[in-house]
Formats: sequence, structure tokens, C-alpha cells
Amino acid sequence: MNSSGNIKILGLNGSPKKNGNTYTLMSWVLEGCKQAGAKIELIHVRDFNITYCQGCHSCLRTGECIIQDDLVEVYQKLNGADGIVVGSPVYSGEPTGYLKILIDRLTLLKLYSDILNSQNSVGVTTSGIAPTKKLAKRIANFFGRRVGIIGVKTASIKRGYQSLNNMNNGKILEKENTLGKTLVESIKNNHHPRTLFYWWITFLRKHLLSRVIKNSPEQFSSVIPIWKKKDWFKIKNR
Repeated sequence: MNSSGNIKILGLNGSPKKNGNTYTLMSWVLEGCKQAGAKIELIHVRDFNITYCQGCHSCLRTGECIIQDDLVEVYQKLNGADGIVVGSPVYSGEPTGYLKILIDRLTLLKLYSDILNSQNSVGVTTSGIAPTKKLAKRIANFFGRRVGIIGVKTASIKRGYQSLNNMNNGKILEKENTLGKTLVESIKNNHHPRTLFYWWITFLRKHLLSRVIKNSPEQFSSVIPIWKKKDWFKIKNR
């Protein structure tokens, strides 16, 4: 069991607005984490220079990305966290471009090197009227083992788009605080949920990716030692 005081929670805000509804919702979750004794840090993806993935697969061959930008700094923060609270407004059913670029840059390493699998996560999404929960699940699944999600719509027919700070949000705030405390508690008790997404990736590695790597070892030089260490070439249900 981990001590709450040693638990680090990173807030990853994918919104272009530093003080918008997504930030507000995330701050309530992080406050719950803080109340549970965890150390918290919040960063805005827009503050970092992270450019588009070039699809060159160099990271799988050499273990390093050929693009020299701020991805290394952001990844170090992600990798150093025990839990991640990731948030984004919903743009056409997707995360913002800021967050999507980060996801694209990390996708191959997520799939082949199992990064962001030791962290527990919470997904936070906001929108005016668009569905929110599906995207909240997706981003939570990507950035860790999903503990919970929250999605809030902030537009109404009478008032249009509203700030969460101006809405009657007592119940939402309480729910967010509780979710933050639940995240810390799951880490404290070493409970790492195995969602459908987790089992899907395990199945994919066992029945497809292991064969791809064995048949093209030169393309996967940097990840083969990881697969051998984790015994993924003969993955068992665990």
C-alpha cells in the first residue's frame, strides 16, 4: 500500500482555454486528490511545443523520436505521475488538436512499449450540447488504467453557453471531489482496473502484434527487449 503523501497526480489540460470549463472541472477533481493527501500538478498542453507525428516509426527502431521538441518534457511528467487526470472539451466528438497531437506522438509507444499502463486515470470532458462520456472514456483509457470519468454539458436553451462557475454546480463539485479521492485511494491500494480496453490491447498483442514483430524484427529493434522482458511473445491471460 502506498502512502497518500507520496502519490503524485498530474492534471493534463487539453483545452485551449486555461480557465475554461474543462479546467474548472479538472480543478475540482484535483482538489479531491489534494484533499486525499496527494501531490498535484496541472499543466496545459498548449504551453508546450509538440508538433505532428511523422509516422516514421523511428521510435520503434531506435527508442527515440526524431522530432526534437517538448514531448520529452511532457512525457517525463506523465511517466513520473502515479495518476493522471486528463481533460478536453469535445470537438466534433474528438479531443482538441492540442491533445490529439500528443496522443498521436505517444500511440506507438503506448501499443508496443506499454507506456502509461502503471498509472491510474480519470477522464474529464466538457461540451455545450455534444455527448461527453464516450470521449472521456477514450482519453482516460489512453493515459492510464481508467478509474472513472466525468462529462458535463454546459449549454441550455434559455441561457446558451455557461461557465461552470456560474451554474448551480454544488452536486457536480461534490462528485468531482469524490472522484479525485477515489483516484488516490485506488493508487494507494495498488488497485489497477482492467477495463475492456486493457483486455483488447492484451488480445491484440497476443494474436497480431507478436507475429508482426517476429516477422520484421529490424523494424522493432527498440521494443523487442521490452517484449522479452514482459514475456509478451507468449502472453497468458493474467
